[in-house]
Amino acid sequence: MRGWPDALRLKTRRFLDGIDPFPCGDILHMKDTNNAFAYIAKDDLLNGKIILYDKETKLQTEFNSAGGLFDAGWVVDIKKPGELRRLAFAKSTADVSAACTKVKNSTFAGGIKL
Repeated sequence: MRGWPDALRLKTRRFLDGIDPFPCGDILHMKDTNNAFAYIAKDDLLNGKIILYDKETKLQTEFNSAGGLFDAGWVVDIKKPGELRRLAFAKSTADVSAACTKVKNSTFAGGIKL
C-alpha cells in the first residue's frame, strides 16, 4: 500500500476538522490507496459524523475518527498538485472559491466532475 503525501493528509484533516472551508460545494471527494472513490457530506461532518459514501457501490462506512479514515487509506481527492497548493494556502472562502473556479470543469480521478 502506498502512502499519501503529508500535505494531502493534512489538508484532508483540516477539511474534516472544519479549519478550512469546504471546497466547491457540500461534498468532499475522497480517494483511497486502492483507487476507490467516495465522498463525505458536509452535513454529516456538521453533525459530528465521518460517513464515507462509496461512489461505485453506494455503501456507507462510518469512521470514529480522522485517524481511522487515514488508516483505511482515504484522503481528499484533488486532481493536480497545483489544485492542492491553491487549496492548501486558501485563507478564506473567497480564496477557496477562486481555486474552485479554476477546476470547475475539471474531471477528477474516477471520472467525477465538479
